Amino acid sequence: MRLHRFYINKNIEIGKEIRIDDSEFLNQWGRVFRLKSGDKIILFNGNGFEYEAHFKILSKKEAVLIIDKENDPCLSASSPHESASPEVHLFQSVIKKDNFELIVQKCTEIGVSAFHPIISERSEKKDLNIERLVKIAKEASEQSGKVKLPKIFEPESLEKAIENFSGELFVLDFDGEPFSSLSFLRRQESILASSTAPASECHNHPVSQTQHPSSTEAGIQSKRIAALVGPEGGWSDKEREFFKQKGIKSVSLGKQVLRAETAAIAVSAIILLK
Repeated sequence: MRLHRFYINKNIEIGKEIRIDDSEFLNQWGRVFRLKSGDKIILFNGNGFEYEAHFKILSKKEAVLIIDKENDPCLSASSPHESASPEVHLFQSVIKKDNFELIVQKCTEIGVSAFHPIISERSEKKDLNIERLVKIAKEASEQSGKVKLPKIFEPESLEKAIENFSGELFVLDFDGEPFSSLSFLRRQESILASSTAPASECHNHPVSQTQHPSSTEAGIQSKRIAALVGPEGGWSDKEREFFKQKGIKSVSLGKQVLRAETAAIAVSAIILLK
């Protein structure tokens, strides 16, 4: 039986006890999942490992967990495609609250490493509840088996966001070239077909929020790919000209006119779900 997974912001060591008095956790464990003393769960804290633990005590007031063993997800990667996934950043124009939250939830499950909310000319909203987005990403990571939480940045202008990013960028636009024309993605597919390199999520090659390695120990380039997705009204002519000046290629996912949230989820899946 698959054990429930939970992210905790605590140090975890084999054989040690962890005490938790957070009411949200206690309610979830005791009332929602109806767990009890002796039952097992999986914990992770973003260090690249998972930890199997059992409840020594579980009451309405506190839980005491014993850490039984450490699991390395890198050693159980089911295919070379999983093990060489690129680090994908999503630059998403700020859209309606519920739709942006859907993007964070589904794209976290797919494997997006970072979300960069951007303010574009046709953005209807200018702010987001980052704390809530972090919670949504945490729950999606628990559900999907991720061992690291994605980074969620504060909203910033399109120009500033691009200026601060180092990696391959492309912009989704209905009038762009076919998605298959992206040469760096074709190179990535070639790497995926032949690589047994560790996954970008693995503790061997952690993705730092300030440092981004350019290659793995196996000599395979560690790709950082960014997709820019526009708002409900699409990119303005001024923004399209800006992309041209910056040499950012515009690509299309096809003839269908997709909603912003659909485009974000679709492009993440195309890159990551190989």
